[in-house]
Amino acid sequence: MNQQKLLLMLGQSLIGTGFFFLYIQHVRSVFETRTNIAHLTQLERESLFRGEDALYYSFYKTLTEAPDFMSGIERLQNLTDIEYPRNVNVIHRFHVLPELIIGALYHFLRSHQRLGLLSLFSCWRSDDIRLTLEYGNCEGQAMQFYTECVWLLGGFTMLLIYMYGLLLSRNMFGGIYAVTSYIMFHSFASKIYESPAARENFAFPAIFMQMFYLCFCINQLYERKAHSLSILTMVKMSFLTALALLCWQFSTVIFASQILIMMVPWILNSTTQTKLVNVFINEYAATHLMAIWLAYSMSDGNKRYIFAWQLGPAIGLFFISMIRFSKQQSSSPSHDDNNIGFSLKILPMGFLISIFSFCTIIDIFEATGFVRSIENTYILYRDLVIHWLLQMKVNFVTTLTACKPEYKRMDCFQLWDFVKTLVVKPYCMYGVVMLAKFFRKWRKSTEPPEEPKADVIERAKNYILEDFLEEHHISMTDILNKKNEHIILEFLDLLAKCGYDYELYKKEKAKLKKEKPNDHLQFLNDIKKLKEQIQENHKKSSEEKGTDEIHRESTEEMVEQRERKEKTGNENGKKIPSPGTSKRAATRLTSASSQETHASDSDDEGLYDYRQFHYVYSFLQMAVFTVIGLSIKKLFFLCFTQGCVLTSTICSLLLSGKQRNLFWSAYLYVFLASVIHPGIVNIQDEYYPNKNVANQNLQLDSMLEWIKMNTEKDAVFAGPVDIIGTVHLTTRRPIVNHAHLEIRQMSDRTEHVYSVFSRQQSSDIYNQCSQLKIQYLILSTNDCTNEINDECDLLSIWDDMQPAYRKYPQFCSELLNKNIPSFLKVFSNEKYAIVKMFSHSVQINLKFNKMPEKDM
Repeated sequence: MNQQKLLLMLGQSLIGTGFFFLYIQHVRSVFETRTNIAHLTQLERESLFRGEDALYYSFYKTLTEAPDFMSGIERLQNLTDIEYPRNVNVIHRFHVLPELIIGALYHFLRSHQRLGLLSLFSCWRSDDIRLTLEYGNCEGQAMQFYTECVWLLGGFTMLLIYMYGLLLSRNMFGGIYAVTSYIMFHSFASKIYESPAARENFAFPAIFMQMFYLCFCINQLYERKAHSLSILTMVKMSFLTALALLCWQFSTVIFASQILIMMVPWILNSTTQTKLVNVFINEYAATHLMAIWLAYSMSDGNKRYIFAWQLGPAIGLFFISMIRFSKQQSSSPSHDDNNIGFSLKILPMGFLISIFSFCTIIDIFEATGFVRSIENTYILYRDLVIHWLLQMKVNFVTTLTACKPEYKRMDCFQLWDFVKTLVVKPYCMYGVVMLAKFFRKWRKSTEPPEEPKADVIERAKNYILEDFLEEHHISMTDILNKKNEHIILEFLDLLAKCGYDYELYKKEKAKLKKEKPNDHLQFLNDIKKLKEQIQENHKKSSEEKGTDEIHRESTEEMVEQRERKEKTGNENGKKIPSPGTSKRAATRLTSASSQETHASDSDDEGLYDYRQFHYVYSFLQMAVFTVIGLSIKKLFFLCFTQGCVLTSTICSLLLSGKQRNLFWSAYLYVFLASVIHPGIVNIQDEYYPNKNVANQNLQLDSMLEWIKMNTEKDAVFAGPVDIIGTVHLTTRRPIVNHAHLEIRQMSDRTEHVYSVFSRQQSSDIYNQCSQLKIQYLILSTNDCTNEINDECDLLSIWDDMQPAYRKYPQFCSELLNKNIPSFLKVFSNEKYAIVKMFSHSVQINLKFNKMPEKDM
């Protein structure tokens, strides 16, 4: 049995490892196919990063360009190039833990090149001869090392999906179903090949690992019916939570929803004691508090984590568990119902405690001066909720963020295709299979039973006679007694009603007498317990050892006598044929083994009780992810990934019962019918996209090349948030704004920079930009048409914010077509333009020697 379990675990591990490497190769191939990165120059490769991704990769680039890792850390702690002229501690301000880990690993491998580990990553060969002399033959190695680490994390996520599906379904095919669904609809689940440096690529493996480990702990609590304080478990949970918090700003929202789900009264199984649950809940709430403190410490005291959304729910959950602990659960079922009702009543109290405790803590910190409201980076997301719910424009930056494609709502038609493929089709097919199973049983029940053969009837009667002799300890001569004869006739009538089925007769007889149907197993269990007690007492004194040996010998004699009876039969019953008796013994052993199998099956079925909370939690977390994904398109991958995991339950005992093997072909057909056709189409779209990314980057690359060749190295730039980070990454020029709009200072700066797209006067715009010490201003020509296309057009947003200026023309439109004092257009192409800003005195000196424009 142990060998079978070992082989099963080995097979499952090999399958999960195979999916791990398959996914890595898949995303690597898709990324190379879509970008053709092996044949790009270094500038073209870096220009693939946009927005926040470009900013974070620039931090990694700073680390790799430093002579050693600690020198790179010092540079990141005193960086003036991203919020010029302010000095920024990057480790304190941003979620740079992935870049720090990858950068440290890169420096370690580079310093130990003799080990040959870094050479495992092949080098990209560039076609640009200008970069060959500067960087040698491996100029892309640092970037490739970065992307390979991202692919490895993606493969780890795939392995977690397989393990999570295996946990919910207890079926290898369930894990395969979840993984294959994820791969087939990968465009819904992840944009890892489009945005390798996105924060969710690093945080989601930690989040998913924490969710899987939480379900595993809950499942262990149900199986063992016991729980003890485990420091190692708390450390694991705290580490995974803190790791996710340090990698992504949305991690705290996900964990807050998880804590609110854990407030649900999941004491639904009477076998699980209230005390055990409360101990586990207290440990769980403590792990979140420890994780917040750990994230605060590892980020150089970033007070953003004091505003973490899971702080209030964690405190509320702790109070709820204490209230439940004060009301102990009795063993009576009626009291179980009362306990559930009591838990439902205190749920609103828990939510109120969560809200008020969070607000109270923040007020105390602000009163003591420990934090300021300006440091709360989650105000932007609060304003976004207000914007979506009330349909009101709070401020310019909130509206600008809401108009981004990744922050828009999910398309209903796209959502229906997803639901139809992964939910409707499989469960409709499963309903057909279950209906066929029902009609099959109904047809068998309506068929007339077959008449048993004469030898089967005779053998069953002999079994009954022998049972009667053994139970009453009488001989064959006593069986002629009228009382005994009457009892035997009743037994024979019951046997006839059971169709001369000896096993069915034993069950019916046990029901009538309210006795257990298998006395032999009970006897063996008693002997086993007695042997265990004797072995425990064997370690005592020598006198007690002698007594134990006597008992052991007597026990062995009893077992031998019992087995001798089973084989040879009763000496007083010589008329019963010995072959029948031997067959009866074999039948009894077979019956015992079958009953053990049925018992194990029933126990296995108990593991799939829908009331167990790791199932309830998974489905409730799916519901929360669905709400989040429908609200923010960027976060829809959470809903999809969890949905792929839950599809594995179609292969579990929760739905199919003990006949899983009979439904293997049905599951395979369901899988093929629901996944293969649309999945292959999605994979083709991934490998062969309709748009060429290289052509899209052509205009941006030309502008970046011009900046590197025609501007000073300390020239200060500002521009749209989607490309300004790319400008800093590729040219290393200082910038005054970036894509992290949740930071209050950056929100104000971005509003000043985007004032160039409004209808304000040139003097007002100049004053706002000069205060930021901007020298070059990048414009998007598509936003400077002086026309309003939709409500997300920049001019439309400014008109709603400043209705008094609607009578004036758009400033950037005038700037591109006319000469305006203190502004000079120095570069333009089809998509972008660069404007240089002068002071009034410099403008007069350059009146007759203006810098020529360059059209490309």
